[in-house]
Amino acid sequence: MRRTHQPNIPDNREFYAAIERNIAQSGQHLFLIFADGETPAFAYTIGNALRGPPELLLIGNFPPRVAGGIVNELGQRMREAGRPLEGDIDVGGRFPVRVRRASAGARQAYTLQAGRYFRHEEYDVLQILLCDPGGTYPGEPGCEPGYDVPLA
Repeated sequence: MRRTHQPNIPDNREFYAAIERNIAQSGQHLFLIFADGETPAFAYTIGNALRGPPELLLIGNFPPRVAGGIVNELGQRMREAGRPLEGDIDVGGRFPVRVRRASAGARQAYTLQAGRYFRHEEYDVLQILLCDPGGTYPGEPGCEPGYDVPLA
């Protein structure tokens, strides 16, 4: 059987080497996953759990620069502090972001590549929540639909 090479699809070695380079350079690798039908977009990290803190997950159809900027900033803060983030955190906006511990199911539903990279599922995930323009967070009564993302 003859094998053909598909240049647009990296093999696993290249894929995981890129993740390793990003972790070595900045402490984490960031995945941005676009929305797919009813499933909202999401962003998550790989690499924080190598130092002890949890991985981060942000669900919602936010502009990639916004999602990536928030996740990268919070990842850096968490690594510098050497411990998980908690509660409401000021990131310079009108309202703070809220951090909550995600369920074990978040690893299979959202952070799948983290488990594949680590080769185990023994890592924690913190979900970052952004409130709507009125200050209502996902899961709270009256949260605007565009902000009322699934609680992972």
